[in-house]
Amino acid sequence: MNPFRICPVLFRAFVIISLAASAFGTTTATLTGRVTDPSGAVVPGTKVTATNVDTSISSSTQTNEVGLYVIPDLPPGRYRMILQKQGFETVVKPDVVLHVADVIGLNFSMQIGSVSQSMTVQGGAPLIQTETTQLGDVIEGHTMTGLPLNGRSYVDLLGLQAGVVPSQLNTGFIRTTDRPVSGTLFAGNVSVNGQREASNSFLVNGGDVEEGKNNGTTIIPVLDSIQEFRLLTNAFDAEYGRFSGAVVNVVTKSGTNALHGSIFEFLRNDKLDSRNFFDRDLVDPVSGQTIPGSARGVLKRNQFGGTAGGPILKNRVFFFGDYQGTREVVGVTSGVINVPSAQERNGDFSDVVAVGYPELTGTVRGDSVPGNHTMDEVLTQRLGYTVNAGEPYWVSGCNTAADAQAGMCVFPGQVVPQTAWTPVASPTLNFIPNAIGTTQGTPFFSTSANKRTVSDDKFGARIDLNTQKRGSWKFYYHFDDSQVLQPYPSANVPGFPGLSKSRAQQANLSHTLSFGGNAVNEARLNFTRTAMNLNKPGGGLGKISSFGFADQGLGIIPVSSAYEGLPVMFLDSLGVGVGVPDSVPRQFNNTWHVTENFSKILGRHTTKFGADFRYYQINVRLFSSGNGLFDFDGSETGNDFADFLLGAPSYFEQSSILQLDSRTRYYAVFAQDTFKIKSNLTLNYGVRWEVNQPWYDTQGKIEQFVPGQQSRVFPDAPLGWVFPGDPGIPNTLAAPQYDRFAPRVGIAYSPAFSGGIPGKIFGGPGKTSIRAAYGLYYTAVEDLTLFGEIGDAPFGLFYVSPTEVYLDQPYKDRISGNDPGQRFPYTFPGVGATGFWGKFLPLAVSPAYKVDNVMPYTEHYNFNIQRQIGTTAVLTLAYVGSQGHHLLANLPFNPGNPARCFGINAILAQFNPTATPCGPGLEDQIYDLGNGQFAYGTRPYSVTSGSYLSQGLLDFGDNAWTSTLANSSYNSLQVSLEKRVGALRFLGAYTWGKSLDNGSGYQDYLNPYDQGADRALSTFNVAHNFVASYTYDLPLKRLTRSTRGVLARFLDGWEVAGITRFSTGVPVRLSNSGDRSLCGCGFGIPVDRPNYTGKPLQFLDPRDNAKNQYFSTGPGYFTPEDIGVGGTAPRRFFHGPGLNNWDFALSKLTHVNERISVEFRTEFFNLFNHAQFNMSTSSGNVASSRFGRVSGAQAGRIGQFGLKVSF
Repeated sequence: MNPFRICPVLFRAFVIISLAASAFGTTTATLTGRVTDPSGAVVPGTKVTATNVDTSISSSTQTNEVGLYVIPDLPPGRYRMILQKQGFETVVKPDVVLHVADVIGLNFSMQIGSVSQSMTVQGGAPLIQTETTQLGDVIEGHTMTGLPLNGRSYVDLLGLQAGVVPSQLNTGFIRTTDRPVSGTLFAGNVSVNGQREASNSFLVNGGDVEEGKNNGTTIIPVLDSIQEFRLLTNAFDAEYGRFSGAVVNVVTKSGTNALHGSIFEFLRNDKLDSRNFFDRDLVDPVSGQTIPGSARGVLKRNQFGGTAGGPILKNRVFFFGDYQGTREVVGVTSGVINVPSAQERNGDFSDVVAVGYPELTGTVRGDSVPGNHTMDEVLTQRLGYTVNAGEPYWVSGCNTAADAQAGMCVFPGQVVPQTAWTPVASPTLNFIPNAIGTTQGTPFFSTSANKRTVSDDKFGARIDLNTQKRGSWKFYYHFDDSQVLQPYPSANVPGFPGLSKSRAQQANLSHTLSFGGNAVNEARLNFTRTAMNLNKPGGGLGKISSFGFADQGLGIIPVSSAYEGLPVMFLDSLGVGVGVPDSVPRQFNNTWHVTENFSKILGRHTTKFGADFRYYQINVRLFSSGNGLFDFDGSETGNDFADFLLGAPSYFEQSSILQLDSRTRYYAVFAQDTFKIKSNLTLNYGVRWEVNQPWYDTQGKIEQFVPGQQSRVFPDAPLGWVFPGDPGIPNTLAAPQYDRFAPRVGIAYSPAFSGGIPGKIFGGPGKTSIRAAYGLYYTAVEDLTLFGEIGDAPFGLFYVSPTEVYLDQPYKDRISGNDPGQRFPYTFPGVGATGFWGKFLPLAVSPAYKVDNVMPYTEHYNFNIQRQIGTTAVLTLAYVGSQGHHLLANLPFNPGNPARCFGINAILAQFNPTATPCGPGLEDQIYDLGNGQFAYGTRPYSVTSGSYLSQGLLDFGDNAWTSTLANSSYNSLQVSLEKRVGALRFLGAYTWGKSLDNGSGYQDYLNPYDQGADRALSTFNVAHNFVASYTYDLPLKRLTRSTRGVLARFLDGWEVAGITRFSTGVPVRLSNSGDRSLCGCGFGIPVDRPNYTGKPLQFLDPRDNAKNQYFSTGPGYFTPEDIGVGGTAPRRFFHGPGLNNWDFALSKLTHVNERISVEFRTEFFNLFNHAQFNMSTSSGNVASSRFGRVSGAQAGRIGQFGLKVSF
């Protein structure tokens, strides 16, 4: 459907519903309470008016027959309340502050008297929550601009609340998203109360601003334009849906009756910063001397802009506008990378034991059949002496040429002569940097010298129109344009930068209309658009033949001449990655969001009804591994760098330009009721019906695997490979579910004891709240589920070699000589075409969204007690938990069968002993058993119909279902203490929690033989997390008695602020990339794990040992699992390095006159320069040379100055 065709229809519907009914919105607050006389009897018919102090806009209602009043739909701000009733004194409450989604209970007692008499009630809004049962808190604008923020993004403040995993911790999933916002800002993918990082909802002024691929936010307004945001973390009301994680609701500022605004600039440079823990001075390649000062990367950042707001027509029409520009040049650390020693770069591996690298313990793979051009024959030709299949590359005692010629080993003394090197090695070796130092003998490279440049400009505009009879209208528009040059978009060494451009826009129109003082309607139309062109290559380009690759025949035929260059190559054990960026997407997102909400007061009930419709479009054109992608894991020689020199990769893929035109629709209606059982007892209950339609492609360019079903769309497709349009296969692959209801219920009780022991315990009426809640929440899946399908046969060609090939000619098999054949160039054959499938087989690494998938959902529950402390603070103790069901994960449906592999080897030993035996990584090999028969791989679906065996092709390789079979559980104790008023304002939060699952994200690959064995700590589990944020107005002015003069002005206006965090780290995922299980599955996330002896681990301080080791390794703790048997180590059972971080700000506010003030700020992030270590996937890989070691560290101390003029 063309979204622009439905736009007029939606707009007409929007206008009709906004003029016809009454509603309630999520960007506003509600006042409610009971009015009584001195005897305690209710006073019906009392007029209650709330007037916004800044805009003079008033909202009124009357108490009903039971004395209750409700004023919904109040924009956040400061209010003055007036209560009037004939025969009673007028009541005035001048200081009520409302926040987004607040439901504030204020009860009043009116005194007998004349309306002309007035009584002022002091004290602000109640501090505890007595009316609502949803968990969450508000971060106000003053707090946002007062706290130190590196990048000035509100998203970095999400972690101030209990239950939120710190954004500084890298969980290894979409925390490092490829869709950053405003250039390089974090998109908000945090785990909240055990929920996945892609399960949060982001709203700006009530409009959906979600980026559908990773489910992070696309819009981050200028910090000074945000009035506040609320983060709802558990058991939120039925008006919220589509996601089971948190709800982030941002409300921007509106104009007022007074012209106001600000101008600001924030400055950072490298003179204010400390170097990264691992950065070392670079070495001059000519002199061999270090370059002084090169360890610390350059840094220059300027953030500047301003805001302005005021009246267009006083009391009726207001405007607010904002702008911010960011210009940044920063040296980005590469992290710590192990690199070959100087000897090894010349082919001499005799030092590997000394430097901590694997020896050449592998054996030659081949078939010893002349003319098959297998590895043994190629090495024979290169070396000039006979090399046999199965011959060891090196054994102890093999040290002379005579030993080699006698067949004792291939490379005596572990020296690989250049005559044995692949044609690719010499032209590309210099892309792997030289070592700049060693850690306990192991050579490494680390630098911050390579620059990232950022240019970002964004602005926002808001218009508020208030009419007497036609309600109020609000319009908001946001625009953000950015350009980023990244030094390491794919590779982790210098030389392969990528340029990314993006643009994000939001347009939001809402209309609110009140009826009779007891009913309100709000309608909203929101449109969000993002456009991205990411990682355009800026280095490593050139003819692929210039790097030693064959560019015809069985070599690499590049997909795009514009991006032709060095293929991506990863060396697993070293952790080195080189090559032109392998993911260069052009992506365009459009989101249409229409809501209609209605609220009405009926006696003791405040009822809400609403509808929610969203339409998402994501169009992608993706250049991915168009030059090829290789991985080296040491499967040939035992050493990944030696494999590289010989040109013996363990993995190869190449892909055509991939196209995806994704769409999904979301429908929901809800009903919510707040039942005031008693003045101190409230019941909230509701239900939400919703349809989360699975993503689909407009041209049906997606596919599915259903065992035994033959496609009719492509009649000669491999058996089981089916498409939308085939029987039982809808365009969404899994059918939408229309019977999903999500109930919500909660109760809030405020003890009213005023004396005795209960009065002391609970503090008196209105000082304590006891709440409990339960809710069921369905969650939308990210469009990443279709990105697993993008380019799969026959709509695109994503080829993964079924066997191990040569680096320079990757379409040539180096083990059996059974060449898979060239697959490029690629052209889509058209729907219904036949006779072309040989180009795509075997189908591998093509996760298919399973046809019987259901909507994932989570149960939320909590029990909490709030107690007011003194007059300004609130203590909250809470138990918070959740259970996730039918969560997405990848389940390999075509794993290798170890028993079949052992059976093949038994036959080979008898009839064909010189053939390469079945073993790790060879699940897709065709074996000549030597008895007149062949074995076609070890997988259950290696051959389905057998139609292509005559071409030497299997049907399926490593493949998986993206299936809703995972589950999770979370339990926590959460304690928070908050104080919002006074000179000292703070929020302290502590969480003691545990999150378990058998899949922490849809990217997780589960054990195909036993999914229960994968249940372990979630990747985002943080056992202990304490965070405190605070601002304090220093009372320095008390040091002088004078209220005027230079000294008084100097001492006035000083404020300190900070964020302090202590937390444990996220769990380390244990793996083994050697495929010893003979599963042959996982696609970069191995399902194999080592054996764990059970010996308690010893944890080390990475700063105090030469190898920066974090946990103990070795045979006393971990050993490789037996061949064909899964390891005994849990997936995750211990945590990585934690956080100890202090961010600090000191500011001075000077009032020039009544209207103008100047603020100067000094901010430091990581004030005490504490090393905050990171761990990568290689840190938990027992086969990696970096096993047990930290991979890098976050930035050291960072300084920033700021200047702001406000008026």
